[in-house]
Amino acid sequence: MRCRLHLKSFNQRLKLFFFILCLTVFHNEYFVYWNDSMKWPHVNCLQSENRFCQRILIVSDPQILGIHEVLGWIAYSDSDRYLAKSFNYALHYIKPDVVVFLGDLMDEGSTSTDDDYQFYKTRFSTIFDISKFKSKIIYLPGDNDIGGEGVDHVTRSKIERFNANFPNQMENISGNIQFVVVNRIIGDFSLPSVSTFDDKFRVVLSHIPLTFIPGIFSREVMLQLKPNVIFSAHDHRVAMATTRKNDSHYFKVGSFVDDSTVIKKQINDQDCTEVIWPTCSYRMGVVKSGYGFATIGNDGQMEVGVLWIHSRFWTLYLYLLVIATCLVLYAFSKCFKSFL
Repeated sequence: MRCRLHLKSFNQRLKLFFFILCLTVFHNEYFVYWNDSMKWPHVNCLQSENRFCQRILIVSDPQILGIHEVLGWIAYSDSDRYLAKSFNYALHYIKPDVVVFLGDLMDEGSTSTDDDYQFYKTRFSTIFDISKFKSKIIYLPGDNDIGGEGVDHVTRSKIERFNANFPNQMENISGNIQFVVVNRIIGDFSLPSVSTFDDKFRVVLSHIPLTFIPGIFSREVMLQLKPNVIFSAHDHRVAMATTRKNDSHYFKVGSFVDDSTVIKKQINDQDCTEVIWPTCSYRMGVVKSGYGFATIGNDGQMEVGVLWIHSRFWTLYLYLLVIATCLVLYAFSKCFKSFL
């Protein structure tokens, strides 16, 4: 009889611990992503059916982990799931006309073998699956993709490999925006030729910030391309500044006041606004990560903001806390039963 009571008590505890663990999994793997999306800012362009605007989703520095990462498969599988789930929510929220990947697509892209590169490319395509949307895609290489940092030099073969695996669709993009890609990494000052369209706003895309890091390359971009807007990445943080095309000393820094901030700017021919977008990966050593978005209407009204996502480390700590608590409670109940 006593043995049956002990067995029944053990089964009850086991069911309770299993229920708590299932609740934790549901919270960490599903609820938190939905909860993130509930906090995302209200975007006027997305709510208006009469006002035409281009919707842009920006993915910065995802740096999908390589096979040589500490903990290997466990680490990159967890990171892949985090990116895939958060990106899927962002994709359905913005319903973008254009998705821009601003470089550093892979963590080991520049140094990997061709076989590893194809493995990373397959994972990347699975994580950032846009097949259900008609969005056009623009890919930029970062220093982790083609080199350019420290002793990891840029080579023609690395650039060709990147371009072959990540082709752009800029020539097929219709609407009110002319996208221009520049590459500060390779040290080539021959900028792309651009057509002059009075009815199009020119958006320059660069992995490395331009106006935030003054120099010859930045000056040539401003003089030759005359951008209305610059989108950049690399720093893993969000920042914004406005420069004046006829005044090299004018540099006004803007700010994202809180998580739900949408900054509105009227695009004009006198000013250029650069936005540095934050990383979307929780493995980049920053407190906050997220996806950028921008909408540009035919009237030149631009809205920009960040779709912030939760810290994966916090949910991993929650797993450890719940498991440790269950083990302690189980051990305590065993000791208490023995004492009685």
